[in-house]
Amino acid sequence: MRADGPPRSVRVGVGIFLGVVALFGFTGFEAWPLTSFRLFSVARDDTRTSWEARTVDAAGVETPLGQHELSLGYRLTEWPLSEFPSSSDATREDVCRGIARGARDAGREVVGVRVYRVRERVERVDGEWVVDQTPELYHDCATEPHESGERSAGPVARAVPYGRSRAGGRSRMSQ
Repeated sequence: MRADGPPRSVRVGVGIFLGVVALFGFTGFEAWPLTSFRLFSVARDDTRTSWEARTVDAAGVETPLGQHELSLGYRLTEWPLSEFPSSSDATREDVCRGIARGARDAGREVVGVRVYRVRERVERVDGEWVVDQTPELYHDCATEPHESGERSAGPVARAVPYGRSRAGGRSRMSQ
């Protein structure tokens, strides 16, 4: 190594790299592996909205999807679920069929899929952090007939108005 520092090519390369990182950060453009660093820079408050899929069996019993039970190809259902509000009916039906297929592959009996929008609010109550969860039924879809020939009841997809809400629940968080 020379006494005057790293070679010119290294300095140019580092300068280009830092310039690209700064460009992505300032423009808000997301292209993996470069990012605009929104994960840590977006302001967060005490509320959060997430999406949850539940399978429904022939008796009408709902079971949370439990993605860890599914094969790898079905584990990332949050991504298509988070786009449900802006998705077409055909896309929603496809997502429901995919969720049902993955749950059946994991050994579940599935005649329908219900998608809930879950609003969570974190608050401090009597010195403890409490999460107040309010699930709202957003979409209810019957799935395709099983391979055994049994048929699902109801329409393929039926949108449910936002106003229908299930009773909210509270859970305590450890500090």
